[in-house]
This record gives sequence, structure tokens and C-alpha cells, in this order.
Amino acid sequence: MRTSPVPVLIILAALPGLARADAADLLALVQPTRNDAATAVRVDALGFAADDFTPAHSIARTWNAPPTPRDGPNRALGFARLETSASHGTWSVAVFRRYDALGSGTPDTVRFYHALAHPDDLLARDQRLAIDYRFTGFSADGLRLTRHFSPAPDQARYAVSLNLLKAGALRMERATGIATTAGGVATVNGRRSLLYTGLDPTPTSQAHLNDFAPVTTGTPSTGWGVSVDLDARWQPRPDLRLSVAINDLLGRLHWQDVPEMVQDFNGTAWPLQFNQPQATARITGANHYRDVTLHLKPKVAAAAEWSVSPRWQADASLATVQGVVLPEAGLSWQATAGPRVRLSYETRFGSAGVGVRMGPFYAEVRSDRFNLNDAHSLGARAGLTVAF
Repeated sequence: MRTSPVPVLIILAALPGLARADAADLLALVQPTRNDAATAVRVDALGFAADDFTPAHSIARTWNAPPTPRDGPNRALGFARLETSASHGTWSVAVFRRYDALGSGTPDTVRFYHALAHPDDLLARDQRLAIDYRFTGFSADGLRLTRHFSPAPDQARYAVSLNLLKAGALRMERATGIATTAGGVATVNGRRSLLYTGLDPTPTSQAHLNDFAPVTTGTPSTGWGVSVDLDARWQPRPDLRLSVAINDLLGRLHWQDVPEMVQDFNGTAWPLQFNQPQATARITGANHYRDVTLHLKPKVAAAAEWSVSPRWQADASLATVQGVVLPEAGLSWQATAGPRVRLSYETRFGSAGVGVRMGPFYAEVRSDRFNLNDAHSLGARAGLTVAF
């Protein structure tokens, strides 16, 4: 007998735990307990990128427009995850790929970075810029095994996950120093270190001062890592749900033979002396390969959901990692046997989101502006859950 798909879609749309969204998704946190269906297959893809000073889509390109840094630390972040999982009973297993990137710099650092491509903006007036920049980004493939606990199925659920990780790309960059402009010349004193699996060696005889030219050759090789995730969800009363999740506890990734370039700028005149023979004595450093162990910073998220009425639900949540806090508030409406629509607003970068869930499908997009070319924050999520 052939079953019509319409009743199945209606049943799936009524399941209360499919593809909920909250601030945890901004940092690509894993929350197994928000999936109510005990036996299901899920596919989920999500990503969020934001910064304080330039349109998000152009952050890795040359900035044609002057940046607009905020006072204090300027943040740039990007988190993404592509995952396929299956659950049955008290166990679930998932394969995934994740991308994590977080950078921070002073307003002067942002202005100096822009000046690297537009030196006239830096040299036009006398000034002193304090440079302090740090960035860490990596990718990894993973296998996650999760054990679910339901001591009181209608009130409390817990989950513990073990992640086995295969390290992918790694980029760690650090720059500190002072750039002083006087008489149309900028004098730079400071240090820059770049540790990056994508650095290709250049023969010493052909290398400039900004090239990676190690004395000995090596082949970067990726390694393995592990991490632990914890997740809990409580329902103290029928109209209220509380949740908390911690990802990357005890997490670490290890790489072997990663290229590293270190440069010391000792009163170097910029841009006149960069990559010039007379700058050799003023730019010193070392190029080499080294092993790296990255200790993952825990991600934490907490949320509360209120059922205002059978059709209306409100939620408040926050997610944080390494000093960055992303609060979010949301309001959703469920049509009778129809789609659920959720509107949300994240206050740190000012992004607003709209999501729709219909049957097994879920999709959400977010931005801080209607014109995506000018947006400083962009995010999207799409998912499919097939429950059995």
C-alpha cells in the first residue's frame, strides 16, 4: 500500500524539536538534546561570519572602501559546520566538517591593514598607530559519537559526545608593534609571525623578505585531535524549556611540520624599504617548520524558550567563545498544519534573521543589512530531518 506524503509532512511539522534555532548556531555549536525524534537521519549546514569594520564578503579581499573600526577591540569571526547524523534509541553518530576562525585587532591595526593596499591613506598625515592583531583559524573533519540520557523524559535530557578529529588547514597570525608616520614616511617597529599550512616554500635565491624560504624543506602533514561536548535540556514546566551546551571541552588538534615565518621590523621605512636589499638589516627573522598543538577554546551556549500560546513561542539565548558574546532573541509563530516562521535578532553585530520550517525542512538567513554587499554580518542555515 502506498502512503500519501501529506500526513507524514504534517506529523513531522508538529514534532516540537526539529531544527530549533538559537544563538548556538552562530558559533556552530552542537546541541544533540534539541532533537526530540529518537530515530532519525539529519543533514545540517550552517555558517555565520561577521566583523566590526568592513563588509563581511570582502574581509579576505582588498578593502576598496576605508574601514569603519569601532572603539576597543575589533572582532572578526566565522564559524561553519556541515554535518550528517543518524540517531536511534540512546545513541547517535555523526560525520562532519567544521571551520572556525576568530580574529581581534585594535582600531589602529584595522587602519594599518587597510593602508597596506592604500599607502597614501597612511602617509598623508603624521600619526602613531599601535598595532596589536591576533588570528586563529582552522578546519577539521570529524566523527562524533553521542550518548543520550533521559532520566525524566518529559522534564530532562542530557547528552555527552566524543569527537574524533582529523586536522585540516591551520592559520595562526600575530602582529604587534608601532607604526609612526612623519614627513610622508612610516617607520615600523614590531614583530609579525605567521604560522600557516598553506605557506609554500620559495628557494632562498629567489626569495624576498616577505617570502617563506626555510633553510630545510618539509612537507606539512595534518594530524588528529579529540574533544568532548556536553548538552543538557530541562523543562521545569510545560511552557518553559531551558538548555545549556558546552563544546570543545578538553579539545586539542595537533599538526606536524607546519610552516612558520617570523619577521622583526627594526625601524623599517615603509613602504620604501620593504622587499628592498637595503632593508635586510632592518627586517630580520626566521623561516622554519614546527609541530603545533592547538588547544580548542570551549564554546558555551544557554537558552530559554517560552510557549506563549499554542501558536506563539518566544526565546532568548546567548553563545560565547574566547570573550565574544552573542546574545539573541527570537519570536516564532506556528500556522495550523503549516510552516513555523521565526524572527530573531542578534545584538552583538546587529544581525536579524528569518527562518522557516515546514515538515522535515528548515532554512534560515540573517544579515545586519538588506544590501548584502554592505553587510558586516551574514549567516545561513538549512537542514533536513527524516524521522522514523
